[in-house]
Amino acid sequence: MITFYTCTILNLMKPVKRFDISTFPWLRGMSHNGRVVTFTEPFWSIPFNIISVYAVLYMMELGLSEREVGLTQTILVVAQIISSFVSGNLTDLLGRRRTTFIFDSISWGLACLVWAFSNSLLGFLLAAFLNGINKVVYVSFSCMITEDATSDQRLRNYSGLYLMVIAGGFFAPLGGAVVSRMGIIPGTRLMYLLAGAIMFLMFIARHFLWKEPDGVGRAPRVDVLKGFRESLGYFMANRRTRTVFFIQAGVQFYMVFKPIFYFVYLKKTVGLSSGMLSIIPLATSIITMVVLLGFVPRLRIHNRERAMTLGLAMSAFSLVMLILAAGGIQWILIFSIMLDGAGLALIRPLLDSLWADTLKQDSRAVQLAAGNTFFSLVTVPAGIIAAELYRLEPILPFIMASLILFTVASLSFSLRRMGR
Repeated sequence: MITFYTCTILNLMKPVKRFDISTFPWLRGMSHNGRVVTFTEPFWSIPFNIISVYAVLYMMELGLSEREVGLTQTILVVAQIISSFVSGNLTDLLGRRRTTFIFDSISWGLACLVWAFSNSLLGFLLAAFLNGINKVVYVSFSCMITEDATSDQRLRNYSGLYLMVIAGGFFAPLGGAVVSRMGIIPGTRLMYLLAGAIMFLMFIARHFLWKEPDGVGRAPRVDVLKGFRESLGYFMANRRTRTVFFIQAGVQFYMVFKPIFYFVYLKKTVGLSSGMLSIIPLATSIITMVVLLGFVPRLRIHNRERAMTLGLAMSAFSLVMLILAAGGIQWILIFSIMLDGAGLALIRPLLDSLWADTLKQDSRAVQLAAGNTFFSLVTVPAGIIAAELYRLEPILPFIMASLILFTVASLSFSLRRMGR
């Protein structure tokens, strides 16, 4: 990665040629915007991976209860629903690039600032609401890396994106060092401040490197409810699109539900120290990167559903191992982390490229907004359910999460028998 960024800086210094990141062989096979995302995403993923380990512990150290932590998650999802509802119109009205820049700056740059100075539930609720506005970006960002891209390029784009997201986990131990030296509260405050500044600078750089997809940009306002009705009708029109829709809904719920008390569970139930917690994202990232670099590039589109089913099953079994590790059995926890990392590498890029291929090109923004609104509605109770289950018994949220993934894996398996 150091060599990659050194070459990139030298390329930027060339006075005559326009900066073209396609000159790097490992970025070939992606669209231009996919390459830009792969190049810039570490400046978001590194801060995110560092602070996400201590986010809930930080809230609880400041006196929030499990139910209040669950409430912040609920407010975040409410904001996601509101922003999802208007995301399609905003994306078409403002354009993909501008929409992404504005709402990324609010939902991450500003939200990190609020998190850094929060001392009570009210501050965390405000930060959660601001962060939830990021669902607008989900639509505009997805359009940027899927429009002007072929099906193969979309798979490569998402693989590059998640490779860089996972690469951020290598830096998670820096958070452990900061917390070990400064304590959870002052250390996490500092990390939020730095995260907000780094992310904002990245949003500026990415905005100028991106190209607005051809044939799109500002569009007239459309009837949101009509667009949503037509989109949901399209999703339910045949068995395949309906199955992909429900798989995406299940995975979206899982991705919100599982992490809420994950690191709290590792600290209080499994018995890991605060410093050791930051090693978990590093270990997960190593496994995920090995699979992303060694296996995913060899996949062909006709094998996508089979590999995705395998990834879902592996993640489900990782949760079973996590439950068995409750007594502090280290080798079982290691096995859980390995399965989790491998499963994650297969789920997200494959499912997101499959979802992108399912959408209609001429109404992509509206369909993304409609689907995202529905997925957000599904995840509304995730925080409350996780909090109540954790209060009853710390292993219960992970039992539920594993059942969700086994169900979704069975749906994914059925895709192989359907036509395209």
